[in-house]
Amino acid sequence: MRLIGLAPRQDTAEEMRFRAGLAPFIGRDLLLAVTGEKDRWGRWPARLFLEAAPGGSRQDVAALLQASGAALAMPEGQAAACRPGAGPVQTKFTSASQPLAPPAVDGHDLAAVKEQEGRYIVLEGRIASVGERAQRTYLNFSRRPAEAAAIVLPRKLWRELKAAGWTAAGLGGKRLRAYGVLGGRNGLLLEVSSRAALELID
Repeated sequence: MRLIGLAPRQDTAEEMRFRAGLAPFIGRDLLLAVTGEKDRWGRWPARLFLEAAPGGSRQDVAALLQASGAALAMPEGQAAACRPGAGPVQTKFTSASQPLAPPAVDGHDLAAVKEQEGRYIVLEGRIASVGERAQRTYLNFSRRPAEAAAIVLPRKLWRELKAAGWTAAGLGGKRLRAYGVLGGRNGLLLEVSSRAALELID
């Protein structure tokens, strides 16, 4: 199971804080709400809630973990109407939705990118080319392979973005910010699965 809205733990200290934050919920009755299909690692996206006290409202465990500092927030996709010709999708993140900011990395700085492999980061860079494939679309920060990072979008998300006005030709030269975990071949790919994790800067 993956708790919606929580970023993966990046090191031993974060893991220890997370385990300590979970301790008060051990042995308690919780409400489970599965919110979608399994991901590629076999995890169910879900929310956990504490049952509401008389006259009160139920509490989201993920929100409580964030509030206590036991976990970082991670932007998640939300349902939104797509209007053809409405222009690029832009999402702003505030201190309320991102209380502890992940490190920001320049996607053109090869050494800095490789140093963050496997970590949840903010990746920024100017798009040099767009590679549309059958199952994925690549927003490349360099025209030459392995010279800079790239953003990977699944086919479904790329269709949503195109419906909202994004085009391969129009993205060339644009500066992009993306939230996610670095991985893939050579540790240079950041796979994004939701519109909320992407932002066009200019």
